[in-house]
Amino acid sequence: MDEDGFPQPALAASVGSKVFYHLEEYDDALRLALEAGDKFDIMHETKYVQTLVHKAIDSYTERRVAIHEKKQEGVEIDPRMEAIVNRKFE
Repeated sequence: MDEDGFPQPALAASVGSKVFYHLEEYDDALRLALEAGDKFDIMHETKYVQTLVHKAIDSYTERRVAIHEKKQEGVEIDPRMEAIVNRKFE
């Protein structure tokens, strides 16, 4: 159990991600998919996974360009998102 007493936060994040996906709120769906950890398996070739992987790649690219061009201060890349991008291109 985690500190809040909920026994499966990754499962809850996975379900929440899918709800946001169906509401076409892809930023929130991706955020929760990243929190879902191994419950978000990029090897499943579903429309849900494909959409969020493309969203992750787009977000990663935007952030990497912003960092490189120093357009914004404090731009960070979530290591979980970077791991998804790296795995997709392996």
